Amino acid sequence: MSEKTILTPPHIGNMLKNHFRKQRLRRGALARHLQKSYSTVYEYQKAESMRTHTLWQLCITIKHNFFLDLAAQLPPDFTTNAPDQTLPLQQRIAALEEENKVLTTKVETLMAVVRK
Repeated sequence: MSEKTILTPPHIGNMLKNHFRKQRLRRGALARHLQKSYSTVYEYQKAESMRTHTLWQLCITIKHNFFLDLAAQLPPDFTTNAPDQTLPLQQRIAALEEENKVLTTKVETLMAVVRK
């Protein structure tokens, strides 16, 4: 990822417009849920940037995490305070790998006994 790519923030309006189109969300319905005018929602789709409060309201209303979409565009070596959601899965994988080792040893022992 180039330095220029990192320094150029994503266009929030394009991100919203693409999501609305992909999910077939209608501006009018969204405006009613947000209790905003149709033209306000249209302006959201044209805006390069947006207040966090407004983006939060959009996330809650349409049940989509635009903040995670933004975070995914940052380099992977950036730090975060968010909890690692994969930790339980990593622990489960480690437990299954250990169980697999034990079972493999038991199978090998059983096969050795059967051959005798």
